[in-house]
Amino acid sequence: MKKKLSLVGLLLSCVLFAGGSWQLGQTPANEVFNGITYPNESYAFAVGNNGTIVKFQSGDNGSLMTSGTTKDLYDIYATDGNTAIAAGEDTVLIWDGISWTSLFESDTGTPYTANWITPEKDVYFYESVGQPLSVVCSYFPGAAQQPLCRALQDPVMTYCGNSGDIKVFTRNGDIRWVDNNMGDLTDDSMPIHDDPGFLFLTAIWAAPWNCLPGSIEPLEAFAINNTNDFYRFDGSDWVNMNVNVPNDQVLTWIGGAPTTNVIAVGYKPDGNGGNQGVVWEYDGQNWTENTNLPLGTTGLTDIAFNTGLPDLIFADGFEGNVFAAANAMNKGVDILASAESGKYLRLTELFPQIATDVSVKKTLLTPLPIGNGDQITIRTQVTNLGSQDATDFRLVDGYYTFDLTLVNDGCGLTQINHQQGWKYRDKNISLLAAGDFFICDMVFEVAGSGYTIYNFAGIMELANDINYHNDRSHLRRTSEL
Repeated sequence: MKKKLSLVGLLLSCVLFAGGSWQLGQTPANEVFNGITYPNESYAFAVGNNGTIVKFQSGDNGSLMTSGTTKDLYDIYATDGNTAIAAGEDTVLIWDGISWTSLFESDTGTPYTANWITPEKDVYFYESVGQPLSVVCSYFPGAAQQPLCRALQDPVMTYCGNSGDIKVFTRNGDIRWVDNNMGDLTDDSMPIHDDPGFLFLTAIWAAPWNCLPGSIEPLEAFAINNTNDFYRFDGSDWVNMNVNVPNDQVLTWIGGAPTTNVIAVGYKPDGNGGNQGVVWEYDGQNWTENTNLPLGTTGLTDIAFNTGLPDLIFADGFEGNVFAAANAMNKGVDILASAESGKYLRLTELFPQIATDVSVKKTLLTPLPIGNGDQITIRTQVTNLGSQDATDFRLVDGYYTFDLTLVNDGCGLTQINHQQGWKYRDKNISLLAAGDFFICDMVFEVAGSGYTIYNFAGIMELANDINYHNDRSHLRRTSEL
């Protein structure tokens, strides 16, 4: 399932990258930064050697945090300013909005990385990278007893999904469907994508809006193979994008924004015994190296995006000087890249004022309680909140057939996929005018002994959607029924 890019999307992506330039900043730290995370428009965090953690806030150059360790830190992930996990040499740290707490620390020389937290914030993940096996652990905040960790042949590179319904991408190109304990959800314990090739993926970015619930493969992902080859997952296979990256460049990480713009960062020799930064940008059609980075840009190690900012975009990339009121409807993306010597790159880009913002909302119309055999009605509402018509996109809907049986479809959807109890249906929408909406209802019969309801809807292939946060809706109810 390849993503279509309309002419409007192409124009938008050109505006996105053409409109701004990278700015080089220096934090109070001088250590090498190894990882960065940007959970919202107010906060970002970077971690580095010797226990260095820097918190960025309100557009500043960052402030040093007390980490409680001198171990090198390699990776960090945050869902907001109060929830984060950092990991490094022999250590894993948890941030609760007040202080960093050590989950454990040892002297075995074990590197920990591959951090992630579910959007629901009910489980954290970290991984010890070893030979021949890597070990992935789940951490449940506040739980007296933690689950056993899981050994994998290939390290985990990234995650996407929701609590209890997680897609795990490994270095060899496989994609697994797992629960919060890292247990396989497939009946045969096999990956939902078992890659037949010989990939050695060193960085993967899977957009959360392309990660569907259930056993279906994510619709799209981007990766770096062996530090300098670009690959794209098209919904069924990893495909070499055939980009000619110079042999002296090492690409370290990759990330993206919701308008098919993807950026990879890395480094190359500067001719003086050190490194200089490398940035590659993808506009939905082609990869191009940005050769106009600020003077003094050191080697780049990680990249983080904050997308779909609310209502006002800030001139300095965070909460700072607000643009003129005439631009109040502009939305955009802020990008931070961590670097050596305590430095970072920042890029703030605005979307055009005229843009689409399509939202999806699922609502259970049948009052509780609900029992086995009852018929229920679920409403789907799709709204264009933007000031531009939305054209040529898909509404994808899925439900868990072990718990629900479709009785009547008032949305006019067509089945496209049925795997592991998940049934997916879709509908092409040629036009949803600015400010317009449509509502449709579906009737299901509750069939599961656990009285579980799981119905999902999402918008796909809308190239110029300015806020992906509202284009998914999960209706999930279990024991409360």
